[in-house]
Amino acid sequence: RVVRPMSLSSRQAAPIVALHGGPSVPSNYLYPLEDVVPYRSIVFYDQLGCGKSDEPKDLSQYSIEDSVQDLKVLLKKLGIRRFHLYGQSYGGILAFEYMKSIASSGDNNEDCKCLSAILSSAPTNVKEVEKEFDRLVEELSPPGKIITPVEMDELFRKTHQCRLPEMPQILGDAYANAGTIWRGTEAIAKYKAQLPPKDAARMPSALIMRGEFDFVTEASVEGWKNAFNTKFLRYKTLEGCSHHGLLEKGALYGEIVDSYFAEYD
Repeated sequence: RVVRPMSLSSRQAAPIVALHGGPSVPSNYLYPLEDVVPYRSIVFYDQLGCGKSDEPKDLSQYSIEDSVQDLKVLLKKLGIRRFHLYGQSYGGILAFEYMKSIASSGDNNEDCKCLSAILSSAPTNVKEVEKEFDRLVEELSPPGKIITPVEMDELFRKTHQCRLPEMPQILGDAYANAGTIWRGTEAIAKYKAQLPPKDAARMPSALIMRGEFDFVTEASVEGWKNAFNTKFLRYKTLEGCSHHGLLEKGALYGEIVDSYFAEYD
């Protein structure tokens, strides 16, 4: 799905390629970006295994590396020459691995150039974020009181996932229609971001965002500074937000995204 397709080749406001999380949570929960980031083209797509894409039953057809190749094919097919990458949760991991792949290959193709990136609520180490998740659940457990799994899920959701009184329908629909073959942290359990080779080209500048109450905690994003080979790495914490800042404080979120990308147009 391409929003404002006539602006895909704009030299003033380069398009955004949006990468959803999961793995395998379809991209529709990111659609509110189009309402809070004006003028720019935005490319949304469902990665293999969810939404409107195919869902092969063979697990061997899924990997982060394959997802990077799929992204390269998509960019070529759409003829996108200059763009910004936006990755939410697992999508941030995919964005990093795409940039690392380009930097490591020596293919500085000016015909398809990533200008900058935003990694939103993206962990560097899956084992670390799972450990933090368990810690946060334990902290929410009231002493001396029995709480059902359903009650805990809702309490966790309201505290660390999406701090709105009710689950937004667009997010609930995305979770309800997520893929089942290659899904969640189990699919990428061994992932830990690694620095590119010493002879790699410089990766694009990046902004690392997370919510104040995000289950992707400060400890879970700290490692990005050791994984990027660029000095131009910034961190931003969104006050009052958790994992889905776009849905919690859309106007503020959109302003941060658009203003950051505008620096690198």
